[in-house]
Amino acid sequence: MSNEIAIIVDTNSNYSDVWPPCFGRLERYAKDFKKYVFTDNSTDIPSNFSPIVYNNSESYRNQFLSCIKQVEEKYVLYTSEDYILYDYVSAEEIVNIMQILDRTEYSFCKFIKGPEHTIKYSEGENLYVIDQNSRNLFAQQASIWKTRDFQRVFEESHPSNGRMQHEPQGSDLCRKLNIRGLQHYSGTPKRGVHHHDSSIYPCIATAVVKGQWNISEYLEEMNLISEEYKINFNIRGAR
Repeated sequence: MSNEIAIIVDTNSNYSDVWPPCFGRLERYAKDFKKYVFTDNSTDIPSNFSPIVYNNSESYRNQFLSCIKQVEEKYVLYTSEDYILYDYVSAEEIVNIMQILDRTEYSFCKFIKGPEHTIKYSEGENLYVIDQNSRNLFAQQASIWKTRDFQRVFEESHPSNGRMQHEPQGSDLCRKLNIRGLQHYSGTPKRGVHHHDSSIYPCIATAVVKGQWNISEYLEEMNLISEEYKINFNIRGAR
């Protein structure tokens, strides 16, 4: 895998019961990628992941910003602990997208089709340009980003922002910074109400909804995870 890209896993200690399947599946299905974990608890991070520790007393914005500044790779593949893989990541397609981002003005590419307004991108198969005026231009979901452009979105946001404030404001921040993005979609079926499966980063999006395991949208995938990692859905609850 290219040494210009690394996966960053955005974590929250309240989700530490989600970490075993998250890290285990990343090692299985994205083995060739370097992996960072943004965390306040490095003691529970597997040895083949590189923890970057944030101050838990800081705002989410400041936590994330302090971590991403320490990532030297040109590109990051963003994910969070509840985006659990269930199949292999397409490294070849990700490298192709990196090459497109290298030679264009686009800063990121989402791997999951959502409610964004898009038009077909002429230079890449299965790629679409996200409408710059779409309210869903920005989202913290499985995506590839130019690292320093992703950092700029956080630098421009209010220092006190929590995650629930930062993500809804992200689209306006991208417009302010003239940050443009693409979306990868290969005709995969719709999953639930708002998004489609991803062929490039096949993941459960998301495994936890409002604090409970997402059984209703991912029954087969979640049952396999429960069996493999000995997860009792009754402890966290399921929906």
